[in-house]
Amino acid sequence: MLRYFVIASLRALAILLITVVFLEIALQLAFLQLPSILIRDMPQYQDRKGYRLNTEHGARQLPASEDVEYVVTPLNGDLYNYPGACISKEDAQPFEPYRVSYKRDVHGFRNEEPWPNDVDLVVLGDSFTAAESIQRPFWLDLSDSMLVLAIPGSGTLEQQRLFETFALPRKPDTTVLAYFAGNDLPDNGYIPWMKSIGLTWRDLPHLNKSTLDYSIVFRLLQFLSEVALRAVERTCHYPLIAHTEPPTPVVFYRYFLPQLRLKKEHIMESHLMQATRTSVSELASAVSASDGNLILMYIPTKTEIYWNYLDDESKQKFINIESLEFNVGGLKYLEPNLHVQRQVLRELADEIGISFLDLTPALEDAVRAGISPYFVADTHWNQSGHDIARNALLDFLNQSNLEK
Repeated sequence: MLRYFVIASLRALAILLITVVFLEIALQLAFLQLPSILIRDMPQYQDRKGYRLNTEHGARQLPASEDVEYVVTPLNGDLYNYPGACISKEDAQPFEPYRVSYKRDVHGFRNEEPWPNDVDLVVLGDSFTAAESIQRPFWLDLSDSMLVLAIPGSGTLEQQRLFETFALPRKPDTTVLAYFAGNDLPDNGYIPWMKSIGLTWRDLPHLNKSTLDYSIVFRLLQFLSEVALRAVERTCHYPLIAHTEPPTPVVFYRYFLPQLRLKKEHIMESHLMQATRTSVSELASAVSASDGNLILMYIPTKTEIYWNYLDDESKQKFINIESLEFNVGGLKYLEPNLHVQRQVLRELADEIGISFLDLTPALEDAVRAGISPYFVADTHWNQSGHDIARNALLDFLNQSNLEK
């Protein structure tokens, strides 16, 4: 009897293992057809998707000539799938789902082809500028002769390499460098760090990964457990209600919070700020040498815009929970230092003699007028936010032209 039981168990185990292996093979073959939410954080995703990660200029490039199509719903967004946010369908911003479609150019950017030989306007930036889920980004049709060089998750140092490779030979009249306060400062540490230990962008996704991290079956089990856990642990402090008119549900991204609690002297003394300062200064010199004009455009975080619309109870609840769940010790000092990075960037622009456009006032004015410039379930602007940024940038460009 025992022998029969052992044989049956071994047979069942063998069948299970064979099934898992064949399922894994089938899923790997269908990798790019699987839902993005399942595979986008897997270490092989960027390679399989066609990202250029080992380039001669040292910056990444998105898949060349890719046909891009998104269906944007109230439940899309980086915060909906972020476990700490626990956004539900009821919490998310109500709007009709819409489609976004475009074709990347041969270099992976969102430009019309062929590229112009002489360029009036160049826009550099990260995901706010790439605007992957927006049909009409803030830079659309600002000039008949322009280039947009934007990589989600990039910082100033990486954007500088794109500018020097693709834009500088075309001698742009005006270059807009979009700086996002949420993560551009830490992002500017990646290139020096990778250089110091001999890594490339291709190595980075594979760092400290085990064999299981490449398994789609394992990732699927992980994903299902995350969904189940989120359903069980639904109670949390999000969304917070900003007392705007009408009231607005907001969710903040905790990984941006450390940038908002730094004191000015800490930012000024940090190696990240030194790298940022050097990069912006070199960009300014290169632009000036080709008789162009550099504009440093400051993009605030959602926290900067909505923090003062929270009541004291919501602020304290937010601080208490985030301080426990994430390493943001000293978060109680968030409010006095909320705009310190903006101040540092403005002083940097004045010091090196470039123009500074701060989008904070335009976004604050919109919120006071009852407009929600951000997706609830995302750290990024919705279409209204892009329209606000576009108008502010267009006014700034027109005023700059009048002053010449």
